[in-house]
Amino acid sequence: MTFSEYASGLYPFFSYGKNEAEYFVELIGHFLKDAALEACIPLRRDPGTQTRYVTGSGKRPLPSKYAKYIYENRDLGKYEEWLDKKMDESDSYDGVCEWLRSHGLPDNNPQRECAYLLETVLLSMANKETTSQQSTKIDDLGVDFDLIADIESKIKKLPHPPIVDVPAKAAKEEETYIEELYKAYGDAENIVPFNKDDLLSYPDYAEDLDERRVDYYAAESIRRGVQELKAPHLADQFKVLKDSTYDGVKDTERKKYPDGYERMLAVMEQSVKVPVNNYLLGASPYWISERIKKGVCHHLVNDGKLNWVKIKNKDAKK
Repeated sequence: MTFSEYASGLYPFFSYGKNEAEYFVELIGHFLKDAALEACIPLRRDPGTQTRYVTGSGKRPLPSKYAKYIYENRDLGKYEEWLDKKMDESDSYDGVCEWLRSHGLPDNNPQRECAYLLETVLLSMANKETTSQQSTKIDDLGVDFDLIADIESKIKKLPHPPIVDVPAKAAKEEETYIEELYKAYGDAENIVPFNKDDLLSYPDYAEDLDERRVDYYAAESIRRGVQELKAPHLADQFKVLKDSTYDGVKDTERKKYPDGYERMLAVMEQSVKVPVNNYLLGASPYWISERIKKGVCHHLVNDGKLNWVKIKNKDAKK
């Protein structure tokens, strides 16, 4: 999906009477961190150019270098809040859900899905900018860049992996990482053992658990997607992704924290920063995201490589 396809597809729901240029400024303005607004060049372009960014007319798409800036300075939470407000104002919740479904995306949380989709679109455009910069360097070294470009090009054309929906009831294979999350919640609240019933008294943890399950299944979609590719040379890619993630977060996990919940949050924050250069499928924006990286950490918990609670608090009481 191109940026113009994304922007024009959601224009009927979020423009709220504004023209394309005004809509572009509002959309990007709410996607960016506040501190990055002033330096964002596309927000200062003339209205005609901004209109073309949305409509895709005149063969003047949003330049990759601008997409890279927007991606690197994104604020998904801010953007989701804006989307939620827009859907409420325009009564467009059902319409946005239908638009997501038409593109093969889940609609259980349309604000989040729209945010992740824009993130993916911008990352894809940013990767084009990076590849262009790398090509000059590699060519100067005399490396067979044509072969490398061909491989990357084919991977980028891979379709979106089949989305694995989050079941209402946790599956058996989720028991290990969910139990570790319960331990983390209990460690933070000095409750041992902490179990499902305690979530009623701690709604913040109930919300946290729901988000962690979404992350887990984002990574599970990759695991199953790799299997369904039936490509022998890519068969190990989920393991490569897990190994790269573990190498990037293990030192963070080993540090001392006041409780297991803080350790888990620190690891999740670190996981999204971890470069996964050995993960070939990362060349496709559909096969890597912050959500997927966080979900991989839960798979690592299932594997016994990560733990949120290191020392049981003997003074905890139920």
